[in-house]
Amino acid sequence: MDNASLQNLLKRLCKVMWEANVTNPITYVTQISYLLFLKMLEEMDTEQTEFGVPPSGGSGPAKAGTPNSGQRSPIFTKVKIAGDFVDFGKLRWSVLTSDPDNARMLETLRTLLPKLALHPALSPAARALFEDSAVVIPDGATLRKAVDTLKGQNLLGEDADVKGDLFEILVNDLGSQKKAAQFRTPRHLIRVIVEMVNPQIGQTVCDSAGGTGGFAIAAYEHILLANSSPEFIREVPAPYGLPVKRGLGDRLKPSQWKFLQSGTIHIFEGDKDIIRMAAMNAVLHGFDQSPIVRRDSICGGEDKWDEVQFDVILENPPFSGQRGDAKRSLRVEKGDKYVLFLAAALRSLRPGGRAGIVFPNGILFGDSNSHIEVKKRLLAECDLQAVITLPKGMFEPYTPNPTCFLIFEKTGKPTRETWFYNVRGDGSSLKKARKFGPQFPNDFPDLLKKWPKRQTADGVAWRVPAGKIIANGYNLTLASLGLVEPQKTDHAEPEEILASVAGKEQKILDIIGEMQELVLEENGNGTR
Repeated sequence: MDNASLQNLLKRLCKVMWEANVTNPITYVTQISYLLFLKMLEEMDTEQTEFGVPPSGGSGPAKAGTPNSGQRSPIFTKVKIAGDFVDFGKLRWSVLTSDPDNARMLETLRTLLPKLALHPALSPAARALFEDSAVVIPDGATLRKAVDTLKGQNLLGEDADVKGDLFEILVNDLGSQKKAAQFRTPRHLIRVIVEMVNPQIGQTVCDSAGGTGGFAIAAYEHILLANSSPEFIREVPAPYGLPVKRGLGDRLKPSQWKFLQSGTIHIFEGDKDIIRMAAMNAVLHGFDQSPIVRRDSICGGEDKWDEVQFDVILENPPFSGQRGDAKRSLRVEKGDKYVLFLAAALRSLRPGGRAGIVFPNGILFGDSNSHIEVKKRLLAECDLQAVITLPKGMFEPYTPNPTCFLIFEKTGKPTRETWFYNVRGDGSSLKKARKFGPQFPNDFPDLLKKWPKRQTADGVAWRVPAGKIIANGYNLTLASLGLVEPQKTDHAEPEEILASVAGKEQKILDIIGEMQELVLEENGNGTR
């Protein structure tokens, strides 16, 4: 089955869900994910049996589609959970789908699927996929149509990269949700940032605003490619027009392989539906033993992960929204979410570690107390190596907000100089209907070429002393630094302006309340 055939398979599954009025993208993508993964679980179990891998009470296969070199843990068997035995044999794909009673098949799926989150033989990512799961397929007839669509397909036999890319295409449907702007990052942009940050084998990588796992996948593939022999490197087509190089990681030692699959990648995400997508991506790409944790990275109570530091941080935090309950360890009480994520990165980055983070342009010109405080800390504690401004339309169709990304290293010493680069095109039309092709300007190759030596070019790339940035009130916009002619003022988005107005209004009300209390105290009667 080629790539186009697999895409058609996914489209047919989507159509089955739509016709049953399961039209919310997050919902139908999740339901399809459950079915795909259940089928692959049986294929994996069958493959390991054929390879002669003996059963064991161990932790289960480390990588979907790859026979374990040691022993395997049976999945479709009776397992004792919370004192009771659960018969997961009924969930084996061939057994489940052979039930002639559609309603009973659906009831079996609804009853047993959530319990997979407690199955000791599954990897952490697989268990995360089924945590708090619910089957919302409306009736047995719809489920029958879906499983019949998958009849005869050997998903595990397809190339893992192909399956991963197709799942990314499926996840594209989430873009019709407004909240998708918080997690859907263009994959060609992700690859550019990862190449500039350059994570290495043996380093830990964290995305604390993990979304569907785009940065994690790119970091994992980057490390594989860097540790592959030339004969095991190939170019594959990508959804964004340009070919992508991928490697098998044949030069990795067994201990390095183990660390890459279980100790390198860390994904944190607060949305229970979105973290399922990250878990599915981890399984498909081979790092499903990695920590994939549902948690709030910036607000609420502290947890054990707030005390952990990482070698590399790669992320795209939410573009909008404010919080007033920031974690104490951030050293900022409240502010825009993306500002709090920058504070979290400064806290969670290990000395000598590097970060690449996408932001709305508000991080450049923002002058609130929290903006200034975190930018002061950034330039005082880290080497702010690069500020890359991106063209408007980079995040279409999710948001029109102008964006940028920062790259910095935690040196413990003040920044001396920062390299600025103005990306004017990414090889696409930069419209809601994103079209890619050679007819569209693409500055990314030039960006990557100039990056190692921080080369300058009139109107494109500059080196700016940190002192100039500080004297400019920590305003990092190109126009305010005199690098380009100001064309128009960068304004915050309407929701950001309204949130700011609401915050200031609350401050005024608080001051009025304090003044009223003072007046009452002076009157000495405590009454109005």
